[in-house]
Amino acid sequence: MRQALLVLAAVAVLAGCTSHKTTVSSDGTTVTTSGTGDNQTVTVQGNGGSFTSGKSAVAPAKLGLPVYPGATTGGGGAMAGQSQQGSGAMVILKSTDSFDKVYAWYKAQMPAGSQQMESTSGDSSVAEFAVGKEGDKDQKSVTITSGTDGTSIMLISSSKNH
Repeated sequence: MRQALLVLAAVAVLAGCTSHKTTVSSDGTTVTTSGTGDNQTVTVQGNGGSFTSGKSAVAPAKLGLPVYPGATTGGGGAMAGQSQQGSGAMVILKSTDSFDKVYAWYKAQMPAGSQQMESTSGDSSVAEFAVGKEGDKDQKSVTITSGTDGTSIMLISSSKNH
């Protein structure tokens, strides 16, 4: 319930804020917003960890995965969090290049054996690459999806504290 309230507070702040603002609740949780419009970032920080969301919340190059040349972050397409158990981050990139071109580039960039799947049905295509398996300290993945407005690339990185 507490997490739901924090998320609702963060969304409310994100929707209504047009400048830098910090709100502290009675239990020590801090919600901070910065930037405006598409460049707004929201951070929720509490005793158990923190969560940040927004277009520039994650630097794609810091995820330890190849970043497709010319790809850009979409509005609100990034988030990162950390707790005592570990940390994780995700960013969604967009490219005007075709799925086939983006897929071929990632196939050449990712380690051998990392491709998990590739599927095309009609006008829709999806491919996934993964480094690390269930139970490993570090896991990373790339998911490529075709769309009417180009190709989406989702980069995810997570690390467990052992």
